[in-house]
Amino acid sequence: MQFLRTLVVGLLLLPLPALAYDVLVLQSLREKSYEEALRGVRRECPASMRTVVLSDYAEIDLTRLLREEHPRLIIAVGDRALEFAERQRSIPVLFMMALQAKVRTGAPVAGVWMLLDPQRYLSIFDTLGTRRVAVLYDPQRTGAYLKRAQLASRRSGIELYAREVRSPKETVAVLESLRGKVDALWMLPDLTAVSTETTEAYFLFSQGERIPVVTFADAYLAMGGAVALSFDRYDIGRQLGGMAQSLLEGTSVEELQTQYPRKVLMKVNDGVLRRFRLALPGGS
Repeated sequence: MQFLRTLVVGLLLLPLPALAYDVLVLQSLREKSYEEALRGVRRECPASMRTVVLSDYAEIDLTRLLREEHPRLIIAVGDRALEFAERQRSIPVLFMMALQAKVRTGAPVAGVWMLLDPQRYLSIFDTLGTRRVAVLYDPQRTGAYLKRAQLASRRSGIELYAREVRSPKETVAVLESLRGKVDALWMLPDLTAVSTETTEAYFLFSQGERIPVVTFADAYLAMGGAVALSFDRYDIGRQLGGMAQSLLEGTSVEELQTQYPRKVLMKVNDGVLRRFRLALPGGS
């Protein structure tokens, strides 16, 4: 079995001069959401592409592959793919669907964040009339994002009660320390601050304090969330596809820069808003 696996990996990395292509797509694993985003990429970027799904192989020699096949661009889909692509610096990299993306200074890397522009959330709090907003985060995961959010909050007049948590076990105690101090909760896609074992605590806090939870996923509305802001995966792909096409036409990675998702989807839980005597025009 090991011999067959090694043979398959070896065959994958054989030079393919008859199948020359412009874009090497490195995909972390076979995932429906990734495929949806890649459809968007192909819509905007008609360049020839080859896809390698990392989870299909025990080991891949990326240096050899790049040396023998000469793609002009790498598109990394997912966190593992981005980490893998960043091991080399000879070919520019565009990334998407990578929640923990941390682009190294000076690296030829750009892409589309999975996190929305913090101003989108701050506008919701402003419309709701909630000025004191609690947000829990792990500095190792979303610390850089929180710094951008804090800068934006000062401009918008929203006071962020940002509290660090280093493990999920800290979440309940940190929430308890905020009782009577805030009038809204902001849930981030931070796997330390928001986990399966701590999610319920957010909504118990919300109910007890009679304050809304603004979150990042529609699924939390059924649990008692007030507003959910999410992104369109297909449009993220189209956004990245446009960047890829520009790069192939001569634009540098530095000129492109990393972008927030441009299309934001909003859903609201009208029952929760009415219960807390809040209103948000344009909800769905």
